[in-house]
Amino acid sequence: MDKKKALKIVGESGFELENLPKKLKKDKEIVLTAVKNFGSALEYADDSLKKDKEIVLTAVKQDGNALEYAEDKFKKDKQIVLEAVKNRGEAFQHANNILKKDKKFVLDIVKQNGTALEYADDSLKKDKEIVLIAVKQDGTALEHSDDSFKKNKEIVLIAVEQNLDALKYADKTFKKNINISFINFEKLKKNMDNDGDFLHWDTDEKVSITRTGSSDETEYRVSVESNQDEETSEYDVYGEFGSTIDEIESSVECFIENGGDILSFQNGGYLNDKKILKELK
Repeated sequence: MDKKKALKIVGESGFELENLPKKLKKDKEIVLTAVKNFGSALEYADDSLKKDKEIVLTAVKQDGNALEYAEDKFKKDKQIVLEAVKNRGEAFQHANNILKKDKKFVLDIVKQNGTALEYADDSLKKDKEIVLIAVKQDGTALEHSDDSFKKNKEIVLIAVEQNLDALKYADKTFKKNINISFINFEKLKKNMDNDGDFLHWDTDEKVSITRTGSSDETEYRVSVESNQDEETSEYDVYGEFGSTIDEIESSVECFIENGGDILSFQNGGYLNDKKILKELK
């Protein structure tokens, strides 16, 4: 295979660098073209080019996780690591531990991607300044903070205001008053009416609400069921209900009584965000 053909191949699919002859994996132009298209193609480049900063920088800008395949010296390079995290928060896991313990650098990291807090040194997950910045950028970063912050009203409120999904990571004391009155049942019924394949799972997919019948029908049956047993394919039916708002409300009560998580109704936008924030305040 000649260089011209190789350039065309990796230009269309960087992943194809894996299948090129070894001599072409040493060609900087070919590898640069590949990583522009698919950053993690860096894995298949010759080791000599994994030491090339231009190639590594181009790769992590396209796919932050390409940092995993870079020469170790780049995993300590603040510019490279920051660019990788801008692209993907989880890329921080591939950084050198020295950077994960560097408070100033971790502050810069979580400003770009709050969820990168997951890979910071545990000591910094206890640092209020860092956690505040992280949850302001992405509320769900609360999941990766020290447990003490999950009980901290200031931190929890900031996280939830940024992303309501963060509430599931807060201490249970913040969720004790969240009940079915926070659900928009008119919206839930409308979606059930319009979707013959309506299915709502609990967060852990242990219990579900399903409906039978065709789309656009206003009369149908609603069932609350357990997940199927992996070995026997059997499942439990906890209750069957009609399609009025009152019946749908009863189905949700049944869902919660059998282990369903009310916060799962954030999926689909059925929870009243403003009411929840008011409750937390």
